[in-house]
This record gives sequence, structure tokens and C-alpha cells, in this order.
Amino acid sequence: MGGSDSEATDDEKPVHTVRVPSFFIGRYPVTQAEWKAVMGAENNPSSFQGERRPVEQVSWLDAAVFCNALSRISGKDPCYFADPGFKKPFGETAKGWELPNKGAVYFKKGVGGYRLPGEAEWEYAARGGPYWESEGYRYAGSDLLKQVGWYEENSGNQTREVGLLLPNALGLCDMSGNVWEWCEDQWHGDYKKAPDDGSAWVNLEQGVYRVIRGGGCFSKAQNCRVSYRYRGGPGDRIGNVGFRLALPPQSVG
Repeated sequence: MGGSDSEATDDEKPVHTVRVPSFFIGRYPVTQAEWKAVMGAENNPSSFQGERRPVEQVSWLDAAVFCNALSRISGKDPCYFADPGFKKPFGETAKGWELPNKGAVYFKKGVGGYRLPGEAEWEYAARGGPYWESEGYRYAGSDLLKQVGWYEENSGNQTREVGLLLPNALGLCDMSGNVWEWCEDQWHGDYKKAPDDGSAWVNLEQGVYRVIRGGGCFSKAQNCRVSYRYRGGPGDRIGNVGFRLALPPQSVG
């Protein structure tokens, strides 16, 4: 995990080995059709409208609410809570789901609901699996970004429908370019003392920056590399930022 090429930044270092347990991850970033099916058609925040385009302009907190709401619909237990005693699922009210976009969020491990991928999980997936099996591509599926990702040179300054370009070795699409993707982890400026067990790195106080990955349709090519990292506040509803879902293996029958 991490970057070692000439464009690698300090926050991509040191390169280190991580053991990532089994997990499921979405083939595509969450689309606007999926967002509307769960949160309601009137709540689509996206700048570039289209059923199969990724939902964007969603905050990390918004993504946590979506994960909880989808978990309820799917008969799974929510992962994100508004209290440390795990009594109140984040965003759930007596009248349905709301997007408060503020407040503390506590993650309950082992419950099996939908969640955001950890940063190590995200990079493992983008690279196409373990290092001894992957091709070591610069981007998610190719060394030629135009084959796998929408970015500043080919996007026309807009998001595109998911799945139009080539997938990577794991069959995953749009992990480089199109929209940036929220990860579970809080932002740390480098990988010193990072977990090596594949777990999300969340040892800081509430409200700090969260990791975003993958680059987007406005991004330069170097920012779409599989090792490139960036950050945003958990309440930032940033244009060109979306997310994809993850699940533990026991949640899929």
C-alpha cells in the first residue's frame, strides 16, 4: 500500500504491507438511481443529472445515512450511530431518514450492514487484488487512464455513466476518475503507524477530515493513481465526490 513512483507524495509513504481480510465492494460507485430509490427522488444533490451517473455532492455524513437506510431496506443492521451506546442509528427519525450533515458518528463493528470501504480495502480493490497477482498498474485497471477513467482530458468536465470504460482485474469500474470516493478512514498525513490488518484508521477525535480516493472528472491524471490520497471534511458536500459500498463477507448469502 502506498506510492513509490516519482509522483508519489509524502502522504502516500511509507510504502507498507497490509493484510486485508475478505470483503465485498460495489462494482460501481453508487448511482443517482440507487440514491433516489433509497433516499427519495427529491433528495438527489448531483450537479450532473442522470440515472446511471454517480451520485455526487454528498458528504461523508450523507453517505453514512445512505448506508444505514439501505441496510434497513435490506434487512441488515445499521453500522453508523449517533451515540456511543449504539442505540440511535445516525440519520434515522420517527418520520424516516434525514440528512442532518452534522454531529458525531460512531461505527459499530461486526453488525453486517452496508458501510464505506476502508482506505486499505479501497486501494486493494483499485489495484486489482494482492500485489503478487495484480499487474501493478498506475490506475485502476491500466497504465493508460483513458481506458479506465474519466478525468480532465476526456470527461468533457462532467461525470459519465458508470461502467462505460474497462474494468480492472476484479471487475470493478470507475475507481480511477469519474467521482472521488469517500472512505471510512480519518485523514492522517502519512502512513506511519497505520494499521496493517486492513482496518479503517479512525483513532482521532470526531469531526476531522475523512479520506477520499480515486480522482474525478475534473482531476489531473496523477490524482487518479491508485495510491493517490486526498481529504475532505465529513460535512463537505463537494462537487464531484461520491462513494461506493462495502459489506463484510458474512452479509452476502
